[in-house]
Amino acid sequence: MKRWGWLAAALLAGGFLAALALHGERPDPGLARFIALGPLADLPVEEVASVEAGSATHRQMFHREAGGWRVETATVPAEIAASIDTGLMLLHNSAPQRTDLAGDLAEFGLAPPRLVVTVYTSGGAAMTVEFGDSNPLGLERYARIVGRAEIMTLPAFVAAAWGHVAGTE
Repeated sequence: MKRWGWLAAALLAGGFLAALALHGERPDPGLARFIALGPLADLPVEEVASVEAGSATHRQMFHREAGGWRVETATVPAEIAASIDTGLMLLHNSAPQRTDLAGDLAEFGLAPPRLVVTVYTSGGAAMTVEFGDSNPLGLERYARIVGRAEIMTLPAFVAAAWGHVAGTE
């Protein structure tokens, strides 16, 4: 009786393994597909025609042309142009860590903001992102999109790229 029990258990286990092997499909290779969730996710980065970056009192306008980024009639240095491109990519891709913050803008360093970035597309659309103070850990910066009530936190490296462009960091 024991011999038949072990034989039945082995056949049942083999059948179960065969069913698992032949049923279903393999998942997609790698990680989940990337979806851009940053503040500029709705604006195609390729359509950005100009960017204005700076503090609440002083801002610099950068225009995209075929040869790269220009400020007035001068070509922007390569490191600043790279920071603009990086900053645009980060604003497009980097999702806010929190969007449920509310309160007085001054509490978050947003009245006046420490850093202001306005992006203009070739189609005339514009979006302004204001950056405030760092969170207590220093890993995120408080930010808001002008015209919206919610205050969010964005990774500190997003503001750092724009701070390099604006000369504030």
